[in-house]
Amino acid sequence: MIKIAILLNLWTIFVQDVRHRAVHWFLFPSLTVFFMFLNLKRYSSFSETWQPVLFNIGFLMLQLLLVSIYFSAKQSRWINITAGLLGWGDILFLCSIAFYLSFVNFLFFFIISLLCVLAGWAGWQAVSQNKGKQIPLAGLQALLFMLFIAADWWIKPVNLSKDDWWFHLIN
Repeated sequence: MIKIAILLNLWTIFVQDVRHRAVHWFLFPSLTVFFMFLNLKRYSSFSETWQPVLFNIGFLMLQLLLVSIYFSAKQSRWINITAGLLGWGDILFLCSIAFYLSFVNFLFFFIISLLCVLAGWAGWQAVSQNKGKQIPLAGLQALLFMLFIAADWWIKPVNLSKDDWWFHLIN
């Protein structure tokens, strides 16, 4: 039942972001709670649950800081990246999935989703009559995450809350 609620939540984020370039804020805390519940069922100890979350949030904070510093240096003044460059929904979505993914899987999804969204959005803008400046990042990442998480739930060797499957894939 929780898995269906997660998929519906992700689908709602996708639809709202693509249609309105805005997402209701309560979708992100509910998604976080669903992910926390699934992880508490998977892990046996408190530290196993929170260590990847802290690493993921730390990585995300470092990325946001570096992007802020980059744009601030470029403009020669402090730039708030949430004022026009990156929406709060985008940040909250990444914080939500940080509660489910292991660190390596978070890095993988972060990089792959940004590349896929950028390539897909550039392709869409090339053929679309309706040119838009804002990318529905959280919505498109939510759609990609639906596929990503479906692999976790229905393909047995994949476990996104642990990094073991990567090491088996590499070997």
